[in-house]
Amino acid sequence: MRDAPRQPQTLRLPASRLAELESWAVEGTGRAAAARVRDSAGRLALVRNEWADGWFLPGGGVEAGETARAAARREVREETGLDAEVGEPLVVLDQQYCGEDGDKWFTAEYAVFDARADGEITGADALGVHDGEILDARWFESLPEQFHERELLAPYLQE
Repeated sequence: MRDAPRQPQTLRLPASRLAELESWAVEGTGRAAAARVRDSAGRLALVRNEWADGWFLPGGGVEAGETARAAARREVREETGLDAEVGEPLVVLDQQYCGEDGDKWFTAEYAVFDARADGEITGADALGVHDGEILDARWFESLPEQFHERELLAPYLQE
């Protein structure tokens, strides 16, 4: 991912949420991957999850021994039911996780890949790794106003 543009991102979260994520960042890979999945009609696949408001790119943590590209493909399948062809990275976010008081806890890396897939998105009751993880998943004609991290990611998601 050397050729992908990089952007800094600071995430301010409650200490309880940071404590949940800390083992992933410190003892785990500290890496996450997502995909901008478009179909042949140019629609965008997005998901809504249990832990935050708004719509997100399908994605999640990179597992030990897994490449970021493979993680993006796996996460798209788990969160939408689509079998995506994952291409090159569009952007990499260098994340700094901080407490609500601004104290730095840990860093992580979040890569967003270009991807293509066609087909129907699976119903939300059959998506995610555990029940209720994915509340909704659907195709969009354009990026919705309620897209999470719209200001930061929108420039990289336009075609």
